[in-house]
Amino acid sequence: MPCALLFALIVAGCAALALWLPRLLAPVAVLERVFSFAVALYVVQSADLAEVKIAKLVLLFLPWMGAVLCLVFRTPRPLQGEDRGHGAPLLRHKAKTVEYFAVGREMYERLLSDLKTAKRHIFLEYYIIAHGKFWGDILGLLSERAAEGVDVRVIYDGFGCGCTLPADYCKTLEAQGIRAAVYKPLRVGRGFSRRDHRKLAVIDGVAYVGGVNLSDEYIGEIVRFGHWKDTAIRIEGGVSAFSELFLRTWYALRPSDRLPAVPACEEGDIPFSLLFDGDGTRTFPQYLLLLIARARERLYLFTPYLSLPHSLLEALKAACMAGVDVRVMIPHIPDKRPVFFLTRAYCHLLSKAGVGVREYTPGFLHAKSAVADGKFSLVSSYNLDFRSLYVQAECGAAVEDEELAARLQGDFLTAWEQGTEVRQRGAAVFFGRLAMLFAPLT
Repeated sequence: MPCALLFALIVAGCAALALWLPRLLAPVAVLERVFSFAVALYVVQSADLAEVKIAKLVLLFLPWMGAVLCLVFRTPRPLQGEDRGHGAPLLRHKAKTVEYFAVGREMYERLLSDLKTAKRHIFLEYYIIAHGKFWGDILGLLSERAAEGVDVRVIYDGFGCGCTLPADYCKTLEAQGIRAAVYKPLRVGRGFSRRDHRKLAVIDGVAYVGGVNLSDEYIGEIVRFGHWKDTAIRIEGGVSAFSELFLRTWYALRPSDRLPAVPACEEGDIPFSLLFDGDGTRTFPQYLLLLIARARERLYLFTPYLSLPHSLLEALKAACMAGVDVRVMIPHIPDKRPVFFLTRAYCHLLSKAGVGVREYTPGFLHAKSAVADGKFSLVSSYNLDFRSLYVQAECGAAVEDEELAARLQGDFLTAWEQGTEVRQRGAAVFFGRLAMLFAPLT
């Protein structure tokens, strides 16, 4: 009898659910459509690129989850006080010397030399800092310099260092006399989209920028994804703007810990400009468009990831049609396979337009550099993808110097000779083209 009663109750419950569920779902479905329509209006009226808007509107076909994802992927704002000011005019500053490093090991040796002789200040801002020989050697020198009265400050990203440093590592540095701040620690409720992806060191009158993080794979101490190819430059003289950029982020993270004035720096004769993201102005995409337009004979680009907005994609195609020798080099061994499918898909679009594309056969290419006509050079932390171009905190330098351009161009051509043709077959083609639809959100 109890089993029969239970069975009867289950049958009655199923019947009631069958009768009432459609009536219950109808209001829920209407509410979901209203919510999605409101999010669609928000997306259309946002200041995002057209490609970003299209990708988000496609997401809205997913009930509920699509609208939520659109809000999750909304364009993040800088921290309060971060990146104040306007984009720097081109070739505004003058350097005494500019050195090019074709691999991270060369930069490592020169950086240690500068740290040993620092007298006034050391500012380090890096996406990744990892325990090992590279950071160990730097940390020892930072402690020594701090003990001698040098103003030593370090900023690292909470996401980039989430798996490489302890959560309380700032306290470890402070105990050694090193001021430290973490950019957006990993916490529930904190935004994850905008990260501090810069690789910047300012030591008295010298600045280092490029793609090299403070981790052992960048200097060949450990092997990840074959040979790790990266680039950086050392700028001596005229680097006050780099100090200002670092300190804007520092004051946003630690507003009470301020310097009385930005350290002064003598200038030289080599024109260069600091490129960064500031107050809604992204100077790097603008400069890259200008560099492509100015190229008359050749334009060579290193990039680990490739997912270009329509404007840059068409500019490269147009340059190639105008007779410019345009070449792009990407990794052969990927660090993120889904992104690698996407990169190859964009390479296919470029190669169909006549742009030369090769993969760096010895391993992973992490360099983010460009050179045009043996005169204009660009070295930065910017990848050629939507997130790096329009979301992350980045920095780099555009330099007009034939000697630097000759070294960068020679390095590119050496890597080009080691390269192989880009191939993508079977399922990789399908996944690459599918990923292109959502590339603006990656």
